Amino acid sequence: MLQWLLDLGTRYGYTVVFVGVMIESMGIPVPGETALLVGAVLAATGHLNIALVALAGWSGAVIGDNIGYWVGRKFSHRLTTLPLLRRIYTPSNLEHAEKFFAKRGWLAVFFGRFIALLRILAGPLAGMHRMPWIRFLIANALGGACWVAAVCAVGLLVGDHLDEAEEILQRSGYAGLAALVVGGVLWIVFSWRRHQRHRAV
Repeated sequence: MLQWLLDLGTRYGYTVVFVGVMIESMGIPVPGETALLVGAVLAATGHLNIALVALAGWSGAVIGDNIGYWVGRKFSHRLTTLPLLRRIYTPSNLEHAEKFFAKRGWLAVFFGRFIALLRILAGPLAGMHRMPWIRFLIANALGGACWVAAVCAVGLLVGDHLDEAEEILQRSGYAGLAALVVGGVLWIVFSWRRHQRHRAV
């Protein structure tokens, strides 16, 4: 996969970075982060311009996330009635999710860029749960800029050691996912205990 992306990046340059990041950001699981990393590595070895790589990655992230947002928003009713999701999205759960995205959704959108899986799902989820678009756009643009800067920095620092650079990013992404899961479990336990205390009163 890495060699294939490297060959594509050498041939088509910034287009590979832009398209790869955009498709991943739309909610489709393709290696968009790796495409951006390949662009940064090619810039480190003198084949591409790092400023244009960063611009391609950032614009792909913003455009792709916004497409994912509007798809999620438009088809939210159909998506939440699918057999698998219908068990999760009870009316009560859906109400809680919409309240979260209305108040704190920017956290999921901004930091989701650095977390495996959430990077793919943040846009569609924000749209499904009716997060105000202007908040989404600001959080998305800022999170995308920070993420692109971090990935490009890794690519420039590691140079032509692409395997090592990808391993660094994968580990950091999965560490973020693990932290998110642990935080989610702690929040559920805390909420349940608080609910039990209120019932006891």
